[in-house]
Amino acid sequence: MELNNHQGWYGETFVAAIAAAAGFQVAVPYPDIGKDLILGRDHEDPDLDVQIALQVKTRRVGQFEPTEGGFKISLTIDQFKRLRGRRQVPCFLVLVVVPPEPANYIHVQERALTLHHSAYWVSLEHQPLPHQQGRKSVTVTVPRENLLTVDALREFFDRACEEVPAS
Repeated sequence: MELNNHQGWYGETFVAAIAAAAGFQVAVPYPDIGKDLILGRDHEDPDLDVQIALQVKTRRVGQFEPTEGGFKISLTIDQFKRLRGRRQVPCFLVLVVVPPEPANYIHVQERALTLHHSAYWVSLEHQPLPHQQGRKSVTVTVPRENLLTVDALREFFDRACEEVPAS
């Protein structure tokens, strides 16, 4: 498999593993229109049966250096527009930092499976559109303190449930 495709597939699988640990359903939308994964939670109460969408990007360790504020990532204007603004299904950008070599993606032991390295998230809901006409891309900062964890995913769903209008 070509390295960039392998890296992207691993990044999505990394995020899906976190979602599985949190107890969420994971779906891959077809066709791909800017969201890589849809996470859901089936609940007896329809007001708590919500979804979130994720766009997953990956970068290799050493491919870039995080700044003090976090990780800089470039998105096309179209990618940016699909993630920003208030949505019925909340959208998040997830950056998965992966080892440079696929052989180092995981470490298997008898009592543990370790996935390397880490994932970070950002919501672009309140980001304004870029002002400069003719721009083809926009740089987004993914904060280093926004580590994607089981608890972070649960908080996304809790917030989404609070925003669902009562039936």
